[in-house]
Amino acid sequence: MMESDWKAARGQSVCVMALTALLLAACSDPTMRSPEIYLNSYAVIHPSQQRVIVCHGYECRLKTGVALSEADMETIGGFMRAGSGSAASERVAIAKTIGWMENRVAPFAGTAEDRDYRDLASGGDPSQLDCIDEAANSTSYLMLLRSLGLLQYHTIGHPISKGFLLDGRYPHVTPVLLENDTGAQYAIDSWILPNGEAPIVMLLEDWKNTSSSDMYRSRHPEGV
Repeated sequence: MMESDWKAARGQSVCVMALTALLLAACSDPTMRSPEIYLNSYAVIHPSQQRVIVCHGYECRLKTGVALSEADMETIGGFMRAGSGSAASERVAIAKTIGWMENRVAPFAGTAEDRDYRDLASGGDPSQLDCIDEAANSTSYLMLLRSLGLLQYHTIGHPISKGFLLDGRYPHVTPVLLENDTGAQYAIDSWILPNGEAPIVMLLEDWKNTSSSDMYRSRHPEGV
């Protein structure tokens, strides 16, 4: 097998294994388990206001600690205060914060050139992230917001997955937010887009029924 073929096969198998693990853990309902359990399953140290762990290289194979400053906390607080008026505006603020965090940690983790969902042949490349890495990192950032008291309208769920190749869809994992007042569940999907773009935010049921290509085109109409 050529190296490029091996990388593509490994990239595909990683999310298959992730899906299998999540299904066996009965995670079709994001309320059944805590987000901490997802991080624990990949030995990711929980975030603090001083440090976050960034997963990269596929399947959290590589982990890079990034120190955070008071200035970072002020920037994050500014994003979230701007979205404090409603649950919908809080989701917008969360997405902006996650995009900003990806850029903030990229120089240290070497992930500034992380490509969008269409790159399936970079398994093991330390500069690239698969859906497992992205779900772990976004979950960490959400937990950081929670620790700062900046989540007014939402609770963090356990990441869930969709697709299993047998049903014709590529396996894919996403973090989940639960709206406190309505119980509505939202996917917060950063794997679809390149590094630093605010993640796709959509109702979880819509996410389950929307292809990665359609999600990408919603942000980049010229995309394939």
